[in-house]
Amino acid sequence: MRIGFASLVGVEPRPFPELVREAGRHGLETIEVNVGPTFKPIAGAAYPGHLDLRAIVAEGAGEAAETLAAHGVTISALAPMLNLLTPDPALRRERIAAFRLALAAAAVLGVDTVVTYAGSAFGMHFWGLPAVGADHPSNKLAENLRQFREVYAPLARHAEERGVRIAFETAPRGGGEGNLAHAPELWDRLFDAVPSPALGLSFDPSHLVWLQIPDPPGVIRRYAARLYHVDAKDAEILPDRLAAQGILGNAWWRYRIPGHGALDWPAILAALREIGYAGALDIENEDPLHPGLAGVLEAAAFLRGL
Repeated sequence: MRIGFASLVGVEPRPFPELVREAGRHGLETIEVNVGPTFKPIAGAAYPGHLDLRAIVAEGAGEAAETLAAHGVTISALAPMLNLLTPDPALRRERIAAFRLALAAAAVLGVDTVVTYAGSAFGMHFWGLPAVGADHPSNKLAENLRQFREVYAPLARHAEERGVRIAFETAPRGGGEGNLAHAPELWDRLFDAVPSPALGLSFDPSHLVWLQIPDPPGVIRRYAARLYHVDAKDAEILPDRLAAQGILGNAWWRYRIPGHGALDWPAILAALREIGYAGALDIENEDPLHPGLAGVLEAAAFLRGL
């Protein structure tokens, strides 16, 4: 396993060559490159996020590949982070086009994984309101799955043809728009809906903490064949806030860097070794107490010690 980080998650924006240089200087081996229309252009760049995907597809890997090689760093994944199930038809078409561009750019760069959300057409209405039953009108799961199949069946074929995999981020909020791919039962439904080996998970164990899904190492073993990328992030429960809000509140937990939350990282790493995972552990630093690249480096030191 190689230790790296997500390029625009809690890390100060900086031009790609500078980012790669800093990564190499500190012994970080991989970068999950955040790129695409949900990110801002950096230092007047022509395309939002850390790479100009249009230029890469048109002209080749060129300068980006040279920069990476010079500093001993690789791209573990491109991460456009788009909700392709958005109910706005024009926006959906725009986002699908951006995602197809990311798939094409990944193939040119020799990057085998593109990370994004499975998305949602109905926000956080996955199973509906709590404890209302499957027939309640707030339950939008069946329709969400229908739209997922409609969007991702052709994208999975497109990815397969290019030797690229799609790895779904496992955060429920999906950038504020909802994300189907956040729980084991839903993963099963997604993989049944589009039974393509191009679809897998960008597994983030921190979400299991606040979702109250037990046994992260067991989850890793169960979904071994679908773990295409792993985020290294932890989460901490705040009992006083939980007592005040209950589980429907929004401030009773917070993300932490590995080693400062509730997760058993020796057990998680043991499970990853057991299934033969040899990919990246990319630190997503959303820790309010250890911000920026300094927090990434602290997390990397902790993980190296294990």
